[in-house]
Amino acid sequence: MTRLPGTKICLEEPMHISELVGTDEWHTVDGRPFVVYKYAATLDGRIAAADSTSQWITSAESRAEVHALRAACQATVVGSGTQQADNPHLAVRSVKDDPKLKVAVPVDEQPWRVIVDTNARTPADARVLDDAAPTMIAVADDADASHLDDVATVVRLPRAKVGLDVQALLRELHQRGVRGMFLEGGPTLAASFVSAGLVDRIVAYIAPALLGRGKSGLEGGTIETIDDILRCELVDVARSGPDVRLIARPQR
Repeated sequence: MTRLPGTKICLEEPMHISELVGTDEWHTVDGRPFVVYKYAATLDGRIAAADSTSQWITSAESRAEVHALRAACQATVVGSGTQQADNPHLAVRSVKDDPKLKVAVPVDEQPWRVIVDTNARTPADARVLDDAAPTMIAVADDADASHLDDVATVVRLPRAKVGLDVQALLRELHQRGVRGMFLEGGPTLAASFVSAGLVDRIVAYIAPALLGRGKSGLEGGTIETIDDILRCELVDVARSGPDVRLIARPQR
């Protein structure tokens, strides 16, 4: 069996879903949820093409596993840019909902669907606002979110230099019982979490493909020089259909 240096998991030995999202480490953070950042990218690090299209970079096998990862956490979080570009549904799907989607975990209770939407741009007819799962829209204190009052839980948070205060968001989620949070981007929101030191685990799906141009996994943030690079410890490497799945934790 091939064992990666510095890891306890062998390539041929699959990790349980709870291990992938680091459930046994959730207790190590205090007063906020444990943050699992997931992204899917090409070999050259692109999460979307130059025209912003991204469906689909990775395989059906990887996308099915992502639903199991969502189900293992209590909230799935994306930014308003992702909502505007993809109009995602974000609810966990299972074989019961879609026979082609082979998610091995039953979903008895849907996680929160959370849109971080500083200026309340989410339209009232967005897919995330149906009744398939509870939805929270986090907006700025001064944003006009009147069109969302009857279709979602609207939470008002302080503005930050870019977007909203993500630490305030985490406190709000923690108060609502969220202990594990699944961050699915986009790149600006993810960079805010990384810059604030609030990412605890990274799950990266890398497709054997190249784009050359397009969005990268992180955009913006406070890392300006190689001296400030955030090094990570590689926990696991495995195949996911034709893709490769990497699990890492930041070194702090």
